[in-house]
Amino acid sequence: MRERKDERMFRNVGEPLFAIVGIRRGTAEAGNVSAILTTEPGPDTESGHDRRVAILESSARAGWPGPSVSAKSLIRPLPASLLRAEQVG
Repeated sequence: MRERKDERMFRNVGEPLFAIVGIRRGTAEAGNVSAILTTEPGPDTESGHDRRVAILESSARAGWPGPSVSAKSLIRPLPASLLRAEQVG
């Protein structure tokens, strides 16, 4: 049995919203398929987790998605102090 982890909610410091990185593709066989991408945790989210959803920094939103911007360059941990964790539950 896995140890229960604390439940936390994360808020974007200084901005009302944040964008979660995902991909979507449609095929005739499977229909519409989507996935939320993950990355290693940053300093604000590393406690108790080995990964977290990839959050797109506000400065990178204009380039996603697009052929001129590498997805790999955008999917990385956020710098410290951009997310605030709040205990829930």
